[in-house]
Amino acid sequence: MRKFVKIGKRIVLSIFAILALLALGAGWVWLSNVQEEVAFQSGGITIRGTLLSPRFGSEAPGVVLVHGSGQTSRNSTMLYAWIFASQGYAALAYDKRGVGQSEGGSNEWDEFSVGDLASDAAAGYQYLQSLIEVDPERVGFFGASQGAWVVSLAANRVDPPAFLVMVSASVSTIADDRMYGREAQIRYAGFGSEAVARGLELMRLDHQVTRSGTGYEELRATAAAHHGADWYRAINPDIEMPLPANDPHRLWERKVLDFDPQPFLGTIKSPVLWVFGDPALDRFSPVNLSLNRVEQAKASGMPYDILQIDNVGHTLELEGDRDIQTLVQVRVPLIWKMFRWLDGHVSSTPEIGP
Repeated sequence: MRKFVKIGKRIVLSIFAILALLALGAGWVWLSNVQEEVAFQSGGITIRGTLLSPRFGSEAPGVVLVHGSGQTSRNSTMLYAWIFASQGYAALAYDKRGVGQSEGGSNEWDEFSVGDLASDAAAGYQYLQSLIEVDPERVGFFGASQGAWVVSLAANRVDPPAFLVMVSASVSTIADDRMYGREAQIRYAGFGSEAVARGLELMRLDHQVTRSGTGYEELRATAAAHHGADWYRAINPDIEMPLPANDPHRLWERKVLDFDPQPFLGTIKSPVLWVFGDPALDRFSPVNLSLNRVEQAKASGMPYDILQIDNVGHTLELEGDRDIQTLVQVRVPLIWKMFRWLDGHVSSTPEIGP
């Protein structure tokens, strides 16, 4: 019994030690950096965000933090902004257009244009380059999930970035991701191969309607045939029929469904760090497919490096409520490896390929 008490005390002391170190680190970052509200123009709209920049010295490296999907504000990337700031970077986190204090249509986060989001990221990059405290030759991008799609396009619209960090990035189309996500969703709900086959058939028909505007009757009939199935109810809790062929949301989907980041990434010779979670746990993007494509590009001479983390999903978190364990086992090692990689790359300026 005493042995277990001692072990328990050690665990508690370890947790307190970690929290104390984090508090000291946060205090140092707060003292050594200036936090200010900023705004920059992207086309005809104003994008607003937060800039963390070194209080002392000049010509710091810079990073634009590009958020993932959804109605995301600067808050979704502020943790990484503080992490970059702790290493002497000027870090820009901003509200997605139409969200928070940024201008733009209120539904643009839902019915987005990859091109518009890339324009915003590129404008943030050029804003950082214009600051006297930032070295314009050492500015890069950090993109997570959907943000990596955005970065792949934004990086082709600016001077060559010094680096790209792509976290949980899909080197695949939106259609590929939806097919993969549908299978993962059905399997995660506890259903087997037969339900998966029917779910993928339904998704293929849905994509056909989106792309061509034809085949809606077949899609509706197939959906109706599966309407009472447990697997269908699990992935469609509202039991809705597919959107009509001319529905505005489906017409928007037609514009983005086959967006493919590969051609854009193939033209960038910037060093890229690809960070992936566990292929078996990521239920949003096909990690194995993306890994294979990155490895092929690396073998052809692209300056890519890969960091793959086991036992974590799309958000690079352990399953369940394990905040401290995730911090110790995942976040701290990831940050250490990421900045070791950055230390070897931000000093040089890449070139755009043919």
